[in-house]
Amino acid sequence: MAGWVALEKMVMLVLLMLVGFAAAKAQWVDSAFSQKTSRLVANVFIVATILSSVVGVQPLLTGGEMAVVVAAVFVLFAIAGVLGWVCARLLPLSQGDRTAAWLSVFFMNNVFVGFPVVEALFGESAVFCASLTTLPFNLLLFSLGVSRLRAGQGQGRVTLREVFSPALVGTLAAMVIFLLHIPLPALVGDTIKTLSGATVPLSMIVIGISLSRVPMGQALRDGKAYVVSLVRLLLCPLLVWLVLGLFLEGTTLGVLTVIAACPSGAMVSILSIRYGVDDTFASRVNFLSTILCAVTLPVVTSFLL
Repeated sequence: MAGWVALEKMVMLVLLMLVGFAAAKAQWVDSAFSQKTSRLVANVFIVATILSSVVGVQPLLTGGEMAVVVAAVFVLFAIAGVLGWVCARLLPLSQGDRTAAWLSVFFMNNVFVGFPVVEALFGESAVFCASLTTLPFNLLLFSLGVSRLRAGQGQGRVTLREVFSPALVGTLAAMVIFLLHIPLPALVGDTIKTLSGATVPLSMIVIGISLSRVPMGQALRDGKAYVVSLVRLLLCPLLVWLVLGLFLEGTTLGVLTVIAACPSGAMVSILSIRYGVDDTFASRVNFLSTILCAVTLPVVTSFLL
């Protein structure tokens, strides 16, 4: 049943991505629009989605369970990091592409793809559980990830502002509201929920616009990018499900398994560009894993959830 639900939701998300893809190809939107919209989504709508998961809905977790889940998401990223390192070492890649392969398995698109899918499969309250993955994501990406990208590049330092992204701040705020049972005025709650309703379509449209800039022919012929993509999409969620299944169950295990099955994070390509590293391989993996996710995620949910 979960597999069919996931398939329906992924088809819907792919159709939304195609809207963005077609709009970009028709030149109705450009890269500047995509960049500004993605910033708006990440800084406003995603934060609203995180906050809405604890406003006016029954919490999925108790305080003690939340502590367990926070530990579990760090285990999730530890599994992904080790798996990515092994994958990058086994493939015949250049040093730069090896770093891209490692980070592409290590860091998934937990926000733009993961949150909408979790909400569609498990309901609005489950987004709070998924949002806890922003804690290790930001801390590890802007420490281990950036330090690796900057190796030999002589680029600037990572700032606290980069680490404490709006999504991370929104997660911390949601944790405070959740733990202290802080009531919000109805007007504030309604505004947050209205904003969160725009997250899914805008996120998918932005991804579609981004994919329109990747040379599809080259990506589809890159066998190494397929290997990295399938490790991210299939092997990672399988190992996460096996390990976390030892002490988690039910919806919580399902949410973290879905997050582990998400495509590679676009931030890998973005940070590669920022620190003067060739982003070609990272962009190909991001493209392929995002497209393949429409098939692999329903398969994962069918067999594991």
